[in-house]
Parts: sequence; structure tokens; C-alpha cells
Amino acid sequence: MAQYRIARAQQEEAALGFQQTLLNAGSEVNDALIAYQTSQGKRILLDKQITSLQTALRSTTLLMEHGNTTYLEVLTSRQSLLSAQLSQTANHFTEIQSLINLYRALGGGQE
Repeated sequence: MAQYRIARAQQEEAALGFQQTLLNAGSEVNDALIAYQTSQGKRILLDKQITSLQTALRSTTLLMEHGNTTYLEVLTSRQSLLSAQLSQTANHFTEIQSLINLYRALGGGQE
């Protein structure tokens, strides 16, 4: 009878461990998917921002060529564009890393 109780307790412990593993796996997949979707949404916004800043730089450059603005304003426009492009590059890295994390969370890369 004692052997039965021990075996039953071990079975329950294994079942609880399995449930916890499933919950952890689901959480990892969810976190990775959210991170990937967030970085995709941010990419779309950064693309729009860069397009707008490129237009602003062209306009500022034309204004300077016609004497209506200073070179400092052109430099400021270029700095804003560069900053957005750096953010875009950092986000691209985050997006790739999130995709890798999602792949791993789904069981990819296991040997």
C-alpha cells in the first residue's frame, strides 16, 4: 500500500511538472510573438517617419539653395533623418531577434 501511495504521489508530481512546462512554453511563445508583432508595427511607423524626414530634408535643402533658410536647418534635418534611420536599424535587429526567439519557443533549433 505504501508503494502505491508513493507511485501515486510521483505520478501527480510528474503531471504537475508537465502542466508547468506547458504553461511556461505557452508563455514563451506568447512573449516572443508579441515582441515580433510589436517590432513589425514599429517598423511600419519608422518607415513612414523616414519617408517624411527625407521629404523634409529635400525641402530644406531646396530652401537653402534659394536663400530662404540656413545650412544649420539642413544639418538639423539630416540629423533627424539619421537618428530615425538608426532607430530603424536597431528595430530591424530587434525584429530579427524576436523572430529567432519565436522559432526557438516553438521548438525550432532543437537537436
